[in-house]
Amino acid sequence: MALSDFKCSQDLDIETFLHTNAEEFLYRDWCSVYLILDEKQFLNGKLKIEAYFTLSHKTLSVTDAMSKTKVKEINGFKSAEALHFVLIGQLGKYVLKNDDGTYTRSKITSKEILDYAFEVIYTSSHLIPCRCVLVECSDEKKVRNTYENYGFKFFQNDGEHNQYYKVLD
Repeated sequence: MALSDFKCSQDLDIETFLHTNAEEFLYRDWCSVYLILDEKQFLNGKLKIEAYFTLSHKTLSVTDAMSKTKVKEINGFKSAEALHFVLIGQLGKYVLKNDDGTYTRSKITSKEILDYAFEVIYTSSHLIPCRCVLVECSDEKKVRNTYENYGFKFFQNDGEHNQYYKVLD
């Protein structure tokens, strides 16, 4: 099965989610899972997942510690009590660590995966209005740079993850 063949050797949480949690999250309507397939393999009747992302929604209660400027940018009102987001909850691509220590990686870039995610977000925003997208990520520089280069701004650290937001155009 294609899900169990997906590898993300550099982030086992990404791999484990797709192998063990994705089906239940879909069944419970907790998120949508979008698979990006290898087109050549698909045309030959095979499924190879190059990358995937999940979309859901998230609401954060506004606290006194939050910047009123950021709250206004996200919500439209600095006196908002809650902030509503489309959440990109998982975002990963195929990475296999070979026996010799080298890696076999999907050729898709993080930017391309985000492009796919935003295509879905923009399409759905015509049906269900949404103003802002949130990602929660580790503090690794490469991960932070990926989101910052895509136009996300740092929002806060929730004690577990860095949270970055991007207001839709």
